[in-house]
Amino acid sequence: MKKYSILEIFTMLIVGCKKYNFVFFLFACFSISSFSFSQQLPLHNQYIYNPLVINPSFAGVSSLSSINLTTRSQWIGFSDGITTLSLSGNYPISENQGVGGTLFQDNTGAISITGLEIDYSFKFPLILDYSLSLGLGLVPYQYLYDANQVNPNSPQPFDPALDISDKSTSFDMNFGMFVYSDFMFAGFSVLNLIQSSTIPNVSSNNDVPNQLVRNYYALAGYHYFNEASRVGLEQSILMRSTTYSGVQFDFNFKAEFNDSFYLLCGYRTNQEILAGFGIKYGKIGFVYNIDINYGEIGEYSNSSHEIGLIFYLNNNRNIFNWTRDLNLQYK
Repeated sequence: MKKYSILEIFTMLIVGCKKYNFVFFLFACFSISSFSFSQQLPLHNQYIYNPLVINPSFAGVSSLSSINLTTRSQWIGFSDGITTLSLSGNYPISENQGVGGTLFQDNTGAISITGLEIDYSFKFPLILDYSLSLGLGLVPYQYLYDANQVNPNSPQPFDPALDISDKSTSFDMNFGMFVYSDFMFAGFSVLNLIQSSTIPNVSSNNDVPNQLVRNYYALAGYHYFNEASRVGLEQSILMRSTTYSGVQFDFNFKAEFNDSFYLLCGYRTNQEILAGFGIKYGKIGFVYNIDINYGEIGEYSNSSHEIGLIFYLNNNRNIFNWTRDLNLQYK
């Protein structure tokens, strides 16, 4: 079976949405395992200010513990687009340990995945002023396909498998490591470590298992804050990849002002321009991100939007003298 790039997959999905019922077409694509592998995890931009969503070792690293509520909408304009809702938080329970968790639901038409990730990290000094955090996340989740939401309004032959609702539960694991100092940081993580197999195989090719596949993330960057001018700069690069998709990069640049406001711009190698801003007042923060695709996909779909609310559990910098907050700021 031919393997497709992420760009080709999204383009075929969008074109199919224009021609046929969205839910019917999308579930048909889920039946092809080389399609479904690349989009099994919710897509987030919030890793820019909340790396916990892609790396469990970030739990308890930041001196500002927080609770983050985020909603993301993709393919705006289609009645059955992709929506993702997540609630995450992390807290340093001691100088060497941190805990965190993420409750999420990813809805794609008739298909939804609901999960809870429970994270634990162990931190220790590494070399010079660098520290290392190792993290592990346990992820029980539920997969649900609701046949009642499928309207087979298509000239293509109808698959009887689409008439059968299905619900299954399982669990997987995530692993990550994070090296950081007051200036530079880098992390690597593997999500879906176990590659659990609970998604029903409705494909005619029974030799290809329908299961979660490992997702690889690498994040690196630096963060500089000038105390005199109260202006900070942060640049980061994110690499993501799976066994069945090519490597994709995000390049981000963030400028922060007076510990309370930031502007973000970036580029994703699937021909997307990234932009956003964040505002913090006291213990409350608000963030907004937009992805604008100027490639072939952009001819059929609207922009993707992400909104986040943040509640900071404390406002004391360097509680355990580990490092600066890598994100919204630290006063």
